[in-house]
Amino acid sequence: MFMNFLLAVPCVPQNVDAHVDCDAGFMAVSWELSEGAISYTATAEGSKVQQCSVNDTLCDITDLYCGETYTITVHAQDDSCDSAESPSITMKTAPCAPQYVYTSLDCDTKGTSVTWEKSDGAVWYVTTAEGQDGHITMCNTTETHCHFLNLHCSQSYFITVKAMDGYCQSINTSIFETETVPCPPHNVQADCDIVTAFVTWEPSNRTVSYTATAERSDGHTATCTTSETNCLIPDLHCSQIYNITVLAFGENCNSIQSSSYEIRTAPCAPDEIIANVDCNSNRLVVSWGRSNGAMSYDITAEGSDGHTHSHNATETRYEVLDLHCGQSYNITVTTLSYSRNGISSTSVQIQTAPCIPENLTAELNCDSNVVSFSWDDTDGAKLYTVTARDSQQVTALFNTSDTKAQIPHLQCGEYYTISVLATDNICKSPQSAVVNVHAVACDPQNVDVRLDCNLNTALVSWDYSKGALWYTAIAEGPNGNIQLCRTSETSCRTPMLLCGQLYSVYVIASDNTCNQSQSSIVEIQTAPCSPQNVSAYLHCATQTTSVFWDQSDGAMFYTAIAEGMEGDRYPCNATETSCEITDLPCGQIYSITILAMDGNCTSLPSPAFEIQTVSSS
Repeated sequence: MFMNFLLAVPCVPQNVDAHVDCDAGFMAVSWELSEGAISYTATAEGSKVQQCSVNDTLCDITDLYCGETYTITVHAQDDSCDSAESPSITMKTAPCAPQYVYTSLDCDTKGTSVTWEKSDGAVWYVTTAEGQDGHITMCNTTETHCHFLNLHCSQSYFITVKAMDGYCQSINTSIFETETVPCPPHNVQADCDIVTAFVTWEPSNRTVSYTATAERSDGHTATCTTSETNCLIPDLHCSQIYNITVLAFGENCNSIQSSSYEIRTAPCAPDEIIANVDCNSNRLVVSWGRSNGAMSYDITAEGSDGHTHSHNATETRYEVLDLHCGQSYNITVTTLSYSRNGISSTSVQIQTAPCIPENLTAELNCDSNVVSFSWDDTDGAKLYTVTARDSQQVTALFNTSDTKAQIPHLQCGEYYTISVLATDNICKSPQSAVVNVHAVACDPQNVDVRLDCNLNTALVSWDYSKGALWYTAIAEGPNGNIQLCRTSETSCRTPMLLCGQLYSVYVIASDNTCNQSQSSIVEIQTAPCSPQNVSAYLHCATQTTSVFWDQSDGAMFYTAIAEGMEGDRYPCNATETSCEITDLPCGQIYSITILAMDGNCTSLPSPAFEIQTVSSS
């Protein structure tokens, strides 16, 4: 007998319910126990399908998308069959976290704007700003942006944006950090140095740089920018009141303006500076226009050689007496106020008179009678005026830019005074440099020579030579034989000259420098030399004596003389070196000497030669 069993399908789950865990991001599904069911499967169907299977009447469906509405059903299973799906319910997951959150500073309002993209499932949004100093503020909106106006300056804020739907808020919220605008600098102070303000302040957090501004009532402004807590503001206008403020700059925006600090700039510089130099004394007179607000004035004269003269005066005129010669001076006048700050005028340049030329030296060229002179380069000189004056008049006057010159064609024997004066375009040096020089003495004139035949010396005479202090008479013979005599008079006698020679005689006039002044040459023939090597030969038959001797320098003719014991003399004349003496008495001893003659002088007698004539018996 066969029996048929009908297997019953599990009942459909009833009273399906679902609960969304906002924080964990899953959905808890529950239902009533179904008759015949061994297990259950809960299904959430949205843009994707997720399931969970359990033996119980509760399970968690995970990995759901945020901000999405899901249809929830449950079916039961036994070992063979599945029940039909339960009646469906719908359930919405927590909103998605906002994405692409951006923050930006509004530099005009000093506020912070936060923007994001619309989140799936969001009904409204809550934006929270929490500062490092503990300040917290929130913004609720249904839009996708929010603007904070009450954030603290110089703070770093953490920004969070949450999406809300009335039941859940978004999870995995991103945190964004932003910085607010810098706080305005505090304790701004300033000190004015002439027309430059030195500004200081306390640091402001999260500041990249600062800009200090000086503003005058008429709108003139000047600034300085720095990353430090101080800076200099230059180029302010003189005699003005300025208000100083400082702005702090962050990466994107600047702070509001700091409190102001008032300063007063120095009095303006004096104008109409007039400076005049007295060329003779180098006295400087400076005058200027009075400056508004000035209590006194500093006058400074700074020379090109480094010399500086300064003085403080309450009047608008001042005399400077100690300027150096030949220098270019810059003259400035500085106004002084109570604070001693001052502004210098535009400098006025003046030139003092050239210095007196120094180390003037002169050198006479004795050969050419040209005087060369030089001097040191003189401060301030552009030209030099050279004057040469002799005993009668100015003989030379010229200008030169050099520091040396020559004067040719000096008059012999003259005493010259040479002066050098330095000049520029306006002034001359107060005095000239002076040097004295003697020209070469004049050549001696009218030289006369008289020979002493017996002594063979020459008496030389001449006219006075202008400029000469002494004279040298020189007799120059053959073979370099020279005899001379010196004197301060106009004549002198030479030492003995060589006999029988032709001498050239001249006179040199000398002073302390030169001995180049030479007279014309006068020639003189000295007395003939005494004949030498005298010999005689007696011709007994004729009672004639032949006399012989050597040629004597300078001799034109000769006289031989035989002188007896009683003083009787027997001569013979000859132009040659021998002659015959006749008619000598017999039996006598004779001394024979020879005299040489040239028409003007007779030589000294030659050495004697004795001879005895033959007796008549």
